[in-house]
Amino acid sequence: MKKILSAAAAAAIFFSMLPCMAAETESDVTVYDMTGKDPVLTVDAEDGDYKINVVTGGDTETNANVYINGGERVRAYTLEAGEEQDNEQYAVPKEGKITVEVKGDSPNVKEIKIEKLPEREEREHPVIYIAGDSTAQTYNYTTAYPQTGWGQVIGDYFTDDITVENRAMGGRSSKSFDNDGRLDKILAEICPGDYLLIQFGINDGAVDKPERYISVEDYKALITDKYIGEAVKRGAVPILLTPTAASWWDEENNRFMESRQDYAVPTKEIAEETGVTLIDVNKIAEEDYNNDLTKDEVFSMYFICEPLESAAYPEGTDDHTHLKEKGARAQAKYIVNELGKIDGLSGYIVTDRSEMFTDISGHWAETLIRAYTPTMNLNGVSKTSFAPDEAVSRADFLKMAMEYAGLSGHAYREGECLDASEDDWYRFYLQGALDKGVIPAEMIENCAGISEGSKTVKEASEDSEAVTAEITVYMAEDGRTMSFDADKDITREEAAVLLYNALSVSGRIEAADQDVKYTDRDEISDTALEAVITLTASGVFEGYGDGTFRPGAELTRAEAVKLVSSAADR
Repeated sequence: MKKILSAAAAAAIFFSMLPCMAAETESDVTVYDMTGKDPVLTVDAEDGDYKINVVTGGDTETNANVYINGGERVRAYTLEAGEEQDNEQYAVPKEGKITVEVKGDSPNVKEIKIEKLPEREEREHPVIYIAGDSTAQTYNYTTAYPQTGWGQVIGDYFTDDITVENRAMGGRSSKSFDNDGRLDKILAEICPGDYLLIQFGINDGAVDKPERYISVEDYKALITDKYIGEAVKRGAVPILLTPTAASWWDEENNRFMESRQDYAVPTKEIAEETGVTLIDVNKIAEEDYNNDLTKDEVFSMYFICEPLESAAYPEGTDDHTHLKEKGARAQAKYIVNELGKIDGLSGYIVTDRSEMFTDISGHWAETLIRAYTPTMNLNGVSKTSFAPDEAVSRADFLKMAMEYAGLSGHAYREGECLDASEDDWYRFYLQGALDKGVIPAEMIENCAGISEGSKTVKEASEDSEAVTAEITVYMAEDGRTMSFDADKDITREEAAVLLYNALSVSGRIEAADQDVKYTDRDEISDTALEAVITLTASGVFEGYGDGTFRPGAELTRAEAVKLVSSAADR
């Protein structure tokens, strides 16, 4: 998954893109002294991109917010007397003019600087910009897990030469995204040969939210004239996407239903009228989901959460619009598959991440690794190395077992996730496994035992009852710190226990009533014996040719793939 950038890092990337700026071109800067003047400035402006700095502050308290071309760019803020604030924004002329207005009880506008930016040249490799809503947005998992936008993961399906600038933002319609200045910021950066993916339509019809609502007629005009028109003026390639499908299920016919057609249809009309490439992700999803997925499999892609799963909504969610990582990756692949048909992008596409692994060719597990990398969301030790013969860690195998058992991770709770920290990638899988009792006490250092318990995730109120969740409680020895030791290489019997417990919790396996003879049976711990016997009897686990199981031997990454894929295929 691509790293989420801070504002400072994003700014650094913007300036690192300067090689695409036209050389030998001076900026055209005009400074307007606004002290004591009407805080509204309208200037004539030719086509192009403009950077605008609005400086406010004075001897008295400042109360202001900044509008550009009618859109609110800087929400109301207050400065103490003597303080100053420089608000930097970007703008595209509207009907040949730029209007800057500072509203408020005491706006104290000191200066407005308008700078026409130079035109830009084509880059060595194109950048893909995304303009869209919450279904595409990049989320911070610390506060939003497991909600994921397709724009957050789509970069994983391109080579390292491609940069994805995901500017999608939750709650935005085509209208509010533009009024916020988000489109103008993209237009100020985009270069000839870059791509602009445009996906709206979920929030555009919100008649009860005037800041978002835009009629179909105005939607078509805005997308055509500004999103597409201005991108084309800059030599970029606009691409239209229909809205991400909602998880609507036709119970009568037991099939996934088409959705979001109120703005999907006009989006298709725009594509037909302008000749712009259309990716009908709504239709692709409908066809794919109805191909061989069950209702439960489809719903598992959406932001439908059990208690404790969501960081933002610990009581659980029933959200049929937004996505989890599994759904976001499905949407991203639909989009990437279509982008691969475009000549300028086809050479950058990596729809199967296993294609990047340079160390699995000819390996006995090559077919398995290639087959299960997308399904299991497998990662290598690097983007180009899977390291099939290296030992697999406890954390890596826990993720694989949870994924294939269909068990959700849980939002990380500090102090309740053993030795994991909020920076550990596996924390969600570990927290979910602990809550569900997947991990035996014997695999946790300083654990005295396990008991059943419950956790209140939402207190009762006048309007609702308390929400509680049944969890497994791990008890520490004499107040010692318990540890999962996630980076430790997992043994064969530990892997058997984790996989068996995960499958048991999900109701996918029951203890075998037959015995399995291994010559080293006495070396298998009592904790692991039932798991080893059941998984062997089920054809999931195999012993060695000499009749041994070798419970303490390390499991390799290739063997882990074989083990979990065997469980999936049973």
